[in-house]
Amino acid sequence: MNYPNLRHIRLFCACLRAGSLTQAADIVGVTQPAASQAISRLEDLFGARLLERGPGHAMATPEGRVVQARSQRALELIHAGCKELQIDSGSRSLSTDTRLTISHLRALQAFSQAGGFPGAARILEQSGAAVQRTARNAEAILGIGLFEADGRITRLTSAGHAVARWAGLSLKELGNAMEQVQELRGNFDGLISIGALPMARTTIVPDAIALLASTYPLARFEILEGSYEQLLSDLEMGHIDFLIGALRSHVAPVLVQEPLFDFRLAVVAGAGHPLSDKADVSINDLAAYPWVVARKGTPNRSTFDALAATFPEGRPKQGTVETGSLTALRGILMQSDRLALLSRHQLRHELKAGFLTLLNYEVPAMPLSIGITTRCNWHPTALQAEYLSAIRRVVAGEATANAAEGARLSALRAAE
Repeated sequence: MNYPNLRHIRLFCACLRAGSLTQAADIVGVTQPAASQAISRLEDLFGARLLERGPGHAMATPEGRVVQARSQRALELIHAGCKELQIDSGSRSLSTDTRLTISHLRALQAFSQAGGFPGAARILEQSGAAVQRTARNAEAILGIGLFEADGRITRLTSAGHAVARWAGLSLKELGNAMEQVQELRGNFDGLISIGALPMARTTIVPDAIALLASTYPLARFEILEGSYEQLLSDLEMGHIDFLIGALRSHVAPVLVQEPLFDFRLAVVAGAGHPLSDKADVSINDLAAYPWVVARKGTPNRSTFDALAATFPEGRPKQGTVETGSLTALRGILMQSDRLALLSRHQLRHELKAGFLTLLNYEVPAMPLSIGITTRCNWHPTALQAEYLSAIRRVVAGEATANAAEGARLSALRAAE
């Protein structure tokens, strides 16, 4: 993405605050011709007129108001971040934030995303030396260590993580400004970056994409998978727009959770498993087979650990396979007598096709929640908001279908 020049953004915002490009030029410290040229370049980049100018005054167009709102949020993130660093480091500089450029922000954001300079260079399609030089220059401007060496590995310091966070979020605001301007012009071809956890990625996330794509065929989607901790970090850093999946009891104050529905885990096995036709599966039966379990720290794993704690004493402990991959888990269940805890949402297609089956055992655990995790004070673009609306419609449709199926089964049982 071609981000706007931060000096041009500052000039643009100053112009709207002062109501005059001439006064804005004086505030920023550039000549009137240079100010006019900067605004023209900004309008060329956004592909829209941003200012309505007359003798001695300037007003924002509808597109300009979008750019102004997003740009102001980006500048405030940078200013607040620099101010916090100055308090921590004792710096007296009042102009640190105005010395940072888009190149500085991109280098820091790319480093945090890739975990090192080589990966950042690949993301930015620059040489490693160029990216490192830019990042180190940002470090010098901020006057605090952003990187630390551990042998041959370079990592972000705690201050570096904080800077990379607001750098990424400010870039996200500027990128969203460009997408919103296009939305005003009827072009809904923006990118939606989704963090998808196992409980949601097999049905809810793709179903919502299919629903939205029918209305916005040019919309682009990016689905990121990974551990909850990694995706949560990606969300906080601005690498993804939102996270969909199992909610946690506590999250950082900068995040907010929206519950969508509750569900219970069920014991799943491959078709033809020795327990598949048993009418009343017992805890002894479950203890007699090996399991495929989720990674430690997940709600699924906590439920399994609580269940395993009730296995009879003296029962030889069966070997387990630990994985976060639904593909691997599904393959293991289909080719062995192992058991697993999963939700019906994760296995809708496999259960319907008859590859897997639910055992007749009710797991004694509290329901888990599926929902959406976003950043506090996050302002979605129209396309992002439409996708979240599609998620909610998919969930509501599933609830209606499940209620109808439950009523049908109850009627059948009553007739018998």
